[in-house]
This record gives sequence, structure tokens and C-alpha cells, in this order.
Amino acid sequence: MKRLHCKFKGSFRKLFSLCVILIFTFTSARTVFATDVVKDLEKDSYVFVLKENTATQNIVRDLEGKFLDLNINDIEEIGTITISSSNTDEVKEAKDYLSKNYETYIEEVSEEKEVTIEEFQLLNAAAVTQIKKQKTFNAASQQTLQEVQEEEENIYDPWRWDINKVTSNGDSYELQEGNHTVRIAIVDSGIDSNHPDLRANILDSGKSFVPGVSATVDEIGHGTMVAGTVAANGKIKGISPKIGIVPYKVFEGYSADSSLIIEAIIQAADDDMDVINLSLGTYKSLKSKEDRAIYLSYKRAISYANRKGSLLVASSGTNGYDMSNPFKLAEQMGLTNDLQVHMPGGLANVVTVSATTLDDQLAYYSNYGSNVDIAAPAGDYGPKYLEKQQVDLEYMTLTTYPTTSPQSDLSKLLGFEQGYEFMIGTSLAAPKVSATAALIIAEYQEKYGRKPLPAVTKSLLYRGASDGDGTRKELGRGIVNAKNSLDYLNKR
Repeated sequence: MKRLHCKFKGSFRKLFSLCVILIFTFTSARTVFATDVVKDLEKDSYVFVLKENTATQNIVRDLEGKFLDLNINDIEEIGTITISSSNTDEVKEAKDYLSKNYETYIEEVSEEKEVTIEEFQLLNAAAVTQIKKQKTFNAASQQTLQEVQEEEENIYDPWRWDINKVTSNGDSYELQEGNHTVRIAIVDSGIDSNHPDLRANILDSGKSFVPGVSATVDEIGHGTMVAGTVAANGKIKGISPKIGIVPYKVFEGYSADSSLIIEAIIQAADDDMDVINLSLGTYKSLKSKEDRAIYLSYKRAISYANRKGSLLVASSGTNGYDMSNPFKLAEQMGLTNDLQVHMPGGLANVVTVSATTLDDQLAYYSNYGSNVDIAAPAGDYGPKYLEKQQVDLEYMTLTTYPTTSPQSDLSKLLGFEQGYEFMIGTSLAAPKVSATAALIIAEYQEKYGRKPLPAVTKSLLYRGASDGDGTRKELGRGIVNAKNSLDYLNKR
């Protein structure tokens, strides 16, 4: 593996970052990256996993005839039935009925918990007024913000360090930018289909799995940020700026049922998506009977998608845990005598991605472990954040954001148009790997006239990884590098 040293042009980013370090202290109690949290559902919900080769249709018809207000969702492909209702008595009666009358067909049953992405708050400068009033950034430069901006060909370019690392300063674009015959499923909160940097690559409106919500509009921004990392092609560029993307909406707010995510994986595989990006996750206990059905459902969905030829890429999570050992993971979570696992990232047959910093080190928030396969740059708040709560903007990453959502003061201050914001987190690491995998698939198809098997794509991903400043447990095979992987492919 080769170590990539990025070059950054222009003085604007360095000057502005210095200003931020000096007078911008992050004081909000909220973090700004997506994280994984498990909480009780407001409605009662149970997942039944049936034994192999058991049909769901007859059981569903039986339930529909007896429980008129029950929400029933079955996934025939992997043999699961989810029942839910705000009527506690009805859903428990249905659970007892299923458990008694279909006991011989049921392998596991679990009460469902939600997968949650933490509400994030966009970084705002606490001293925006002071910054605007400043005549200079430092005594040496004697340059105003406006003067420095005018020197840049594109005011967005200086903040592309993460994209530059993965693309070798844009060299991978000369080899492959993707095409619309290769498609990435974005299983998330939807995508802003009107964003000028994204709309040309959104192949169709996709599908919403959120009950009562038919549109795949992104109401919270998370999915649009992920999509921009993959396929932005305008004022900013993603890793694969001409690849096709499709939204599979599972989040309307900041939480989703695991069964919706599992259903979206199955649908994306049935739709022949080449790559399925999962910037989300949850923790489950291997010892708890209540968690085993969800665990088994994820495993079956992953196996199904793999058989259909889809490559699954998932984030490792943002709790800073070592996920290598379920017993030790449980201890880190404050759970004694338990065995915890993170999923889908961390499970077999999923490419699990940790997050790295500008300095090619594991980000302080990123989960890691022997089950991490590869790393990707996703930023942090800089070297003085943990000790002094000082944010260095130079270490964060820039991506797309819904044009219908309020623009942050920081984005305005930098002169950005609405629809571009700073963010960090493993949620932005996974899509860089998904995008690189899609480029490999596109290049392989052009060279050989067919798409590669997922195992071949993974092999080329790992062979092209660059060395980072971390261990195998922290960075997996290394930091993803699209240029290196495409070079390896073309040498075959």
C-alpha cells in the first residue's frame, strides 16, 4: 500500500481556519455527526423470523383476517413477518396468537427497537459578527475575507481535502468517473432531488419505506450529505461524479425500524443495485432472545443481497468503541455479562468502514476493530477539540445539503450558496468506499464487458488502499484510494 500525501492549493482555507481556531469555540451540546442509538419504539412492534423455506403469505392472510387494525409487513425473500400497532393489547394478542399457532414454523421472535441517527446541529460560528467585522485574518496577510475569496477559482475547492485523498487530487477522474449503468442505493433519509449538484445523477425517485410517506424527499439532510459524497457534480464533486444513485428512504425523522432497513436492503438487491450504502447502524445482544430475530434478519438480508450480486457497504458507528469482541464491546457500553454486536456494519459479508482524519489517523469518534475492513476520510474537529473544545474547520469535510433547509451562518460566512455544509462522521466515510466500489465496477465493465462479482470488487478495493497512521484494527486494509484501485484493475 502507498501512503498518499495530498497537496492543498490556495490561501483562503488556511487563513479562515486560523481565524476559526482563534475565536471560534464550539459550545453546542450536540455533536454534528450521525451516530447510532437504540431506543424503545413508541408503538409495540415484533419481528418473527420463520424457519428456512417457510412461506409467509398464508400466515399473513390469517393475521389479516383476525386483527383488523394490525400493521403487518412480511419479507418473503428472507422469511420475516413484522407486526406493529399503537394498540398495545392488540399487538400482544397477535404476538401470542402467532407464537401459539405457528410455533413449529418460528425460529426467532424479537421486540423491535429503532435505529436512530442523532439529531445534528450544523456548526455555526459563535463569533460570526466578530469575524465579519474583522479587517484582517492575521497581521502578515493583510487580506480581507472578500479579497482571499476572490483569489480562488472556486471557493469550494479549498475544502475538498477528503475527496482529494480518495481521488489522488482528482487523478482518478481521468481514469473513471462512473456512468448510469452502475447504480448505488442510498438507504437513508432520502435525497434532495432538486439539488443542482445531484439531480443529474439521481436515476429515479426511488422508494420510501416509511409508513404513510410516499415521497423520498430528504427532510433532515443526512441522505443528501451521503449522496453528495458519492455523486455530487457541480460546485463540488463527489468520488464518482457521474455514477447513478437511487434513494431508498427509511428515515423520516431521526429514527427508523430495523425492519424498514432490512426491507430496503432486499428491495435494493431485487432492483439490481450494484452497491448498497448503509450509513446507519445499531447494537444488538447475542445473548438476548429479544434481539436474536433482528440479528438473524440482518444476516439473512445481507446473504440475500450478496447472492443477488449487490455489494453492501456500512459505517462502523460513531461511539469510539472497539467492536472486535462482543463481550468487550458490551463492557464498553456499560453492559455486564452480555455479548453485543454492531450491525449491519461489523457483520460478515459487509464492507465495514471506519473514519479517518486529515492526518490519516482514526477519528476519535469512530468505532474500530478486527471486523473493520477499510477506512475513509470523514474528518473531525481538529487536534485541539478534545482538550480545549476549539474547532479547526480545516479538519472538517464539506458536502451537499438540502437546498430547502436553512443555511448555517458558517456556510453563509464562507460565501457558499445554500445547499453546502460542513459535517463529520462515519456516515461520510462509508459512501466514499461505496463510490470507489462503483468506479471499480464501471471500469471493470468497460474493460471486460461484464460486471465483476462482489468478491472481485472487494479485492480491488483493498489492494488499492493507501497506508494510514493506524493499526489494522483501526484502518482495516488502509484508507480507500480510487486511483490506486483503478490502476490495479487496469494492470490485470
